[in-house]
Amino acid sequence: MDKIESTKKIYYDVLPAYNIDTALTYSSNQVFKVGSLVKISIRKKIFPGCILNIYQHKPKINFKVKDIEESHNYFYLDKKKIDFLKWVSEYNFISFGLALKLMISNVKFLEPNIVYQYIVRRNLDINLTNKQKIFIKEVKGASFEEQKNILSNYSKSFINNIIDKNIIEKKVYKEKKNIRLDLQKVKLKKLSLQQDVVYNKILEKINKKKYKPIFLDGVTGSGKTEVYFKLIKHFLVNKKQVLVLIPEIALSKQWISRFYDAFKFYPLVWNSKVNQSKKKKIWQDLIEGKINVVVGARSAIFLPFSKLGITIIDEENDISYKQEENPIYNARDMAVVKAKINLSAIVLVSATPSLETYNNSKNKKYDYCKLTDRFGSANNPKVFLIDMKLDKKRLISKQTIAILKEKINKGKQILILINKRGYAPITICSNCGHRETCKKCDINLVYHKKNNKLICHHCGYSMDPKSLCINCGESDKKIRLGYGIEKVTEEIKKAFNNINIISLSSDSIDYSTFQNVLEDIENANTKIIIGTQIISKGFNFLNLSSIFILDFDLWFYNTDIRTNEKIFQLIHQVSGRTSRKSETGEVFIQTYDTNNSLLKYIVSGNRDKFYESELFLRQKTLLPPYCKLIAIILIGKDKNFLKTVSYTLKDRLSNFNDFTLLGPIPAPIEYIKNEYRYRMLIKTNHAFRVQKVFKIINLSKILKNKAKIKIDIDPLSFF
Repeated sequence: MDKIESTKKIYYDVLPAYNIDTALTYSSNQVFKVGSLVKISIRKKIFPGCILNIYQHKPKINFKVKDIEESHNYFYLDKKKIDFLKWVSEYNFISFGLALKLMISNVKFLEPNIVYQYIVRRNLDINLTNKQKIFIKEVKGASFEEQKNILSNYSKSFINNIIDKNIIEKKVYKEKKNIRLDLQKVKLKKLSLQQDVVYNKILEKINKKKYKPIFLDGVTGSGKTEVYFKLIKHFLVNKKQVLVLIPEIALSKQWISRFYDAFKFYPLVWNSKVNQSKKKKIWQDLIEGKINVVVGARSAIFLPFSKLGITIIDEENDISYKQEENPIYNARDMAVVKAKINLSAIVLVSATPSLETYNNSKNKKYDYCKLTDRFGSANNPKVFLIDMKLDKKRLISKQTIAILKEKINKGKQILILINKRGYAPITICSNCGHRETCKKCDINLVYHKKNNKLICHHCGYSMDPKSLCINCGESDKKIRLGYGIEKVTEEIKKAFNNINIISLSSDSIDYSTFQNVLEDIENANTKIIIGTQIISKGFNFLNLSSIFILDFDLWFYNTDIRTNEKIFQLIHQVSGRTSRKSETGEVFIQTYDTNNSLLKYIVSGNRDKFYESELFLRQKTLLPPYCKLIAIILIGKDKNFLKTVSYTLKDRLSNFNDFTLLGPIPAPIEYIKNEYRYRMLIKTNHAFRVQKVFKIINLSKILKNKAKIKIDIDPLSFF
């Protein structure tokens, strides 16, 4: 858009992408409209901002008004995007400016992405060096994309010298407005009869334009991805944009490979691994409608799509959609609201939905479609319990080893799940009992044998293990208690030293070579896969026949109200990695508690029966989805002040009767990153009323700049 100048100053209210709740007044001779994105100065630093209001006359203000920085007027947010950000701000109790920052995090995104093409002048009457002759020969007639590769081989000074001599002319290159897709080449897998019925049912619901979320349910391996791939094609044919959220960066390469095989083009990827230059290009192309499909992590929900048709949330129950640090939000829930505001479709996909999604479907708040059959001739896996009371004090029971050997001898591929990173979670002095703990947090340091470090899994602090005990001074008395994935891998390699074994955890994955690791697994070159819960995240291991879960009994030791739900989901998901072919897969669970009530549901495989029992318990105790939870975490250096301010806040909140307040108490992990923590929990059916209460009670006056507060709406963690 060209600049339009006014003969007089125009005054604007501009919301900065900054932690502030109100717009600031700026002026400019340039004409903007509401929603225009501009650059503004705050304390000599440049920020992006969004114009929320335009004054017809100079407002009555008693301070000097700054000018808007020179802005190109290329980009603006329409009313729906602004309404969405306002909702995000109010619901999550974050400032409006911080919500805007989620959508535009970098002021450079507002700078035009100017690229150049080089034209060789005719009738050159000048002496050229050999290098210049070669350059001209390469550039002449080359396409824009070819020129980009050619220019990368020459220095800027060399190119500028040729331009100065009028040998070549530099012209702004105008990229094509829209990328044309040849959808005739897209030949998707033929759907089964049931998949086709479900696809048409979803499409029918979407075409009714009621804009209700749709939950696509289906057992693992039932072909949910194939169904939503066909939905993607439908929206592309209708010239709409598509957003797919997936929970793990590690998963994206495998997903992208499947997408390319189906569509013969690559989607754009948005996650923390993408550099700022690439993000700028994606952001600008999206807002201009040049991009068709984006696959991304949770932050992709804030991308400024211009013609979004459908959002698909794969593995919708995954907790990685929740951002735990400020600004705190759940991308799944924000996506549902965004779809409602934009009047676009949204499909939530999972074999193990969150209880909230399950309940919303049950109560008709969401439309519901289900795939009941596993794709092809695959059968549901069988679950067996290995009673550890018969083989006490062993990391891996004799029975487990025997079954492993039997499977390996038959050439089977095996997955071993151990839900702890590192080698050993506790390092203790056998002489005095002193434990190695983090100096910044109130937790044990985990020993990582691979890099010989003691590491804190909360703050990242690490130290070299020392033979001398700092408490009693004795040497070589330290012992490692418990076990993590490294120790299990060590034990398995001792038992199967001639077998190709791979260990996968968030610590060990090298994203640059991860695709090669996956190919080895898919081609059955790797016989034993040992992994943490990251391996449950949607990977397709077609040759996998058996799964062994070693540390089931340890998964219950936390304060999480969703423990049973999360454990069931994890085992149900990882079990689904087997039986992808005609052979029935097997799952073996080591446990000392074979009568555990949760195990009964896991062994029977009756997901809905477990969900109904869990809903019954939640209803009795008034827990989500039968109420809203709001966690209040107070953080500060002074423990006594923190305790005092916690009770002051409790007293203020007690004046309101829209909710039940629990606490304050010291947090289960009281000391993290050199700061103490107190927690309170609010139960309510009216989340927005609680947000208003916080605005009334003047938090900053209570905290006195000596403590921080985190307000977590719909918390998923309780440490």
